[in-house]
Amino acid sequence: MEARKANHWSPEFLASILSLLTVVGLAAGLWIVYNASYPYSQTVFGNPFAIFFRQVKYAIFGIALFFLALLTPSRFLKGFGWSFHLVSVILLVATLFFGKKVGEAQRWLSIGSVQFQPSEFAKITMVVCIAFLSAQWKGSATLKQKFWVWLALFVCWSLTTALVLVQPHLSGGFLLALIGLATMFFARLPIPLILATLLLFGGIGYITQEQFLRPYQRERWQSGNWLTLAGEQKEKQKAYQVRQALLGLQVGGWFGQGPNRGKQKHLFLPAAHTDFVFAVIGEEFGFLGSFLVLAFFVFLAYFSLCLASQAPEPFSAGLAGGIAFSLWMQAILHISVNANLLPPTGFPLPFASAGGSSLCATLWGMGLLLNVSLSLFRKAKRRGGAKDALGDGGWRDWGTHLPSPSHSRRRQVYFA
Repeated sequence: MEARKANHWSPEFLASILSLLTVVGLAAGLWIVYNASYPYSQTVFGNPFAIFFRQVKYAIFGIALFFLALLTPSRFLKGFGWSFHLVSVILLVATLFFGKKVGEAQRWLSIGSVQFQPSEFAKITMVVCIAFLSAQWKGSATLKQKFWVWLALFVCWSLTTALVLVQPHLSGGFLLALIGLATMFFARLPIPLILATLLLFGGIGYITQEQFLRPYQRERWQSGNWLTLAGEQKEKQKAYQVRQALLGLQVGGWFGQGPNRGKQKHLFLPAAHTDFVFAVIGEEFGFLGSFLVLAFFVFLAYFSLCLASQAPEPFSAGLAGGIAFSLWMQAILHISVNANLLPPTGFPLPFASAGGSSLCATLWGMGLLLNVSLSLFRKAKRRGGAKDALGDGGWRDWGTHLPSPSHSRRRQVYFA
């Protein structure tokens, strides 16, 4: 009982911590972008601040999305949040027909002078949609209603993943599938239902794999040879990237070469400011800096999951848990690629990698997390900030409470 009380953070505290992590992540990320990009920016654009200034513009738009998500009434999110994902699906379809093709992939969409990656925003909107549908499933009264809601949920999850896979973006589709699965779990769908949904999803994926996997992807996957395939210049380039990233991490040692003293970013390591920014951090700040980056995302995931565990209803729990899992998993995949634990697949490091789509989607997600925490805080204030129960008052009780026989024995536990 006392252990649970010690781990029960108040919504106000969680909102403060998540706000602090957002500010720290944004400020540190902008500095990291400049530090990792200025040699490339000077060479390509003739201005060492070109990429940094562009990232600042993205940050301004991302901050607007952050406050939009923060100030959106929770009732609107629950009732119409699915419409955001409908827009994302339309943009993903448009990308297949009108998107910009780079190499063999077609992932970018241009609207006027603005170019963005719809799949980055789909990571957030799909969480909102699946959380909404999970809450609808929990609230359905009949088996028929539950079936149609489950079917809508399954279509949302599988269609979004398929649209990203056919770009082709194998790793992006895999990540979306994991995010959808995690959101179902945190939205408190029954485990047997989640497993049945996963089996159906996997069976359809196995049958239709010919439509999604390119020959080189299939050969790499079946052989387990992630880095080198004879005769493919693209794979040789990826192997070179990994070698340079590992070299940067190796020379960083315990405490690094010092700020702005790294050599890999000086055009030795391709994509040093995007896909391999963690290697730049490791080279200049060593194991200590790498540990602090990992600790940042551990704290972000921990307090976000605390928020999800205290949410009294499935939508808020699924929203907080799904976004937390999305940011955490992207960070882990990015670090794994830099450490040669996974093949280079283009995962950005949230906050730190240069790129407008990733930064804006990250800030939007943080705004939604704070929206959930502030919503819980407002509920706690309306109920007096404390429960009149002698029991634990956790989300498992669904707000049920009994009057205490003595005022002095009341436990001050925030409503969750």
